[in-house]
Amino acid sequence: MRRFCPSLTDLQAFEVAARHSSFTRAAQELCVTQGAVSKQVKHLEEFVGIELFLRIRQGLVLTEAGRSYLTKIQAGLGQIEAATVELIAHQGQGGTLNLTCMPTFGARWLIPRLTAFMRLRPDIHVEFLPHRQGYDFSTPELDAAVRFGEGIWPGSGADYIVGREILPVCSPRLIPGGCTSPVDLLAYPLLHHTSALEGWRDWFEQAGCDTRRSLEGARFDQYALLSQAAAAGFGVALIPRCLIEDELRDGKLAVAIQLPIRARMGYYLCYPEQKANLPTLQAFRTWLMEVSRAAEPQPQEEAHSDLK
Repeated sequence: MRRFCPSLTDLQAFEVAARHSSFTRAAQELCVTQGAVSKQVKHLEEFVGIELFLRIRQGLVLTEAGRSYLTKIQAGLGQIEAATVELIAHQGQGGTLNLTCMPTFGARWLIPRLTAFMRLRPDIHVEFLPHRQGYDFSTPELDAAVRFGEGIWPGSGADYIVGREILPVCSPRLIPGGCTSPVDLLAYPLLHHTSALEGWRDWFEQAGCDTRRSLEGARFDQYALLSQAAAAGFGVALIPRCLIEDELRDGKLAVAIQLPIRARMGYYLCYPEQKANLPTLQAFRTWLMEVSRAAEPQPQEEAHSDLK
């Protein structure tokens, strides 16, 4: 079936002319004559049957229809350009995986391990998009995201990575030698992550303790800030072990009580269902699951995926 689509040359002429508000400057960028640009834009307007520019003495002004159309076609032209550059760069092999990631997890866990994937698959380039895009899989260029939660997001596949092994930690100076009973922690300020406000309550419930004071204390929106606050002596924080291996080894943080408890929430590799069979995603997912199993062995039922 033939697509109802105008000429790419006409679209390019319109987009450049709209950016410059001038046929003359558009012609200079495209290395053609001013008349050629004007003709291509006119041809586009005839194709869609709508005036896209108002021609005034000072230059060009987009009509409301033209402004709306420009916003939509710029994204498409950008995707065509990116796909072409990627094809040329990789010569048909591998490709780019566009990923977003929680900042602390990316810096402290994923990035230090990613060189191994780069050695394994040098033909695949992992590009990190702004984290704010990680919750919107309607963004065409986004292939996958590392998210923190319980692993259930409608319309999204999810594979558990790490993060459910949590530890109550603090400055070694705050509780020298650590506590012997979970209830002893209530004598100290409890520090919370804003995305896991039920963390302390769940922890005390599993430890068999009263949870009425479990929501008291300061809150932080990143685990990087939470770990810094704990190391500075603000109080006791619940933090995934995978994020604080360096601090535990260096003695900046100490485990307040040795009581292994698993949290409900952790880090997951998420992807839109329609991209589940994307080759670059499959390769990255296979590698990441192997790395995660080695880093934090998990019960079989905790790992699930829609990838085949």
